[in-house]
Amino acid sequence: MSSKPRKKKVKTKRVTFKDKNWYSVEASKNFNFKPIGEVIGLEDTLIGRTLETLLYDFTGKYSDISLKLKFQIIDINEEAKKCNTVFQGHSYTNDFIRSLIGRGNTKIQTIKNITTKDGYIFRITMLCTTIKRARSSQQILIRKIMREILSEFAKSLNHEKFIAGIIFGEFQNQIQRVAKTIYPLSNSVIIKSKLVSMPEGGEDKEVPDDQFEIVEVDVKRSRKSEIKRSERINVKKLAQSSNRTRSESSQVEESPNDEIDDEDSEEPTIE
Repeated sequence: MSSKPRKKKVKTKRVTFKDKNWYSVEASKNFNFKPIGEVIGLEDTLIGRTLETLLYDFTGKYSDISLKLKFQIIDINEEAKKCNTVFQGHSYTNDFIRSLIGRGNTKIQTIKNITTKDGYIFRITMLCTTIKRARSSQQILIRKIMREILSEFAKSLNHEKFIAGIIFGEFQNQIQRVAKTIYPLSNSVIIKSKLVSMPEGGEDKEVPDDQFEIVEVDVKRSRKSEIKRSERINVKKLAQSSNRTRSESSQVEESPNDEIDDEDSEEPTIE
C-alpha cells in the first residue's frame, strides 16, 4: 500500500505584544470628540469594538453616574493613533432601574424601533411608573402617548439632536407632561437605547443648540380611562395630609375623648 505524503501546515506568524499598538479612542462629534479611553491591538482587529463610559465623565454631575454610554469604533487614524467612534446606545444601571419601581405603583414599559429624519434607526426602551396602581385602560393610553411622542420627535429631528433628547431627558419631560393628564406619574425614563442600523455614508454633523419644540398629542379618552375624583392626587398635598394625620393622631392619644371628623382624614383631591 502506498502512503500519501502529508501536507505541510502553513506556518502563520504569531502575533506578539510587541506587534500591537496603543490607540486613543474619541467620542463621536455630538460629544465633542472627548477622549474616552485607550485600546491596544492591531489596526484590522479594532474596527467594530465597543467601549463603555459614564455620562458623568462628560457632564461632571453626580446625578449622571448611573447612565452608561456605548461607542463603537468605525474608523482608525493610523498616523495619529486615534480611533473614531459612533454612538451605539445607552443604558441605566440595574440598581437605578429597580429604585424607580416601588410597592403599590404600576410599571408601564414599551419597546419600539424609531427612525429619525436622516435614516438612523434606534430601538428605544422606555419606562413610566405611576404614583399608585393604575387600571389597564390607563396603562394602554399612557403607553400610546409614549410611542406617539417619540415618533413625532424622530420625524423632525436628525440623529444628533435625537440622541441629545434621549440622553439629557427632554423627551422624558415631554412625555410626563402629557401622560400625567391620564394618571399621575412618579417617573418617566428612557432606560435603554440601541442603534439598530445607520444609512450608508452617515456622518455626525454640527447641530445648533436650540430648544426642542413642544409636541402636542391628541388623546382620546374613554369613560373607563377617565380619572376618578378620588384618584386625582396632588403629591404636595398628599405629603401635607400625611403630616396632618400624624399630628392629629398624637392629639388623640393626649385627649381620647375628643372626636375627629371623617372629612379631615380623607386624602385631598384636585378639583
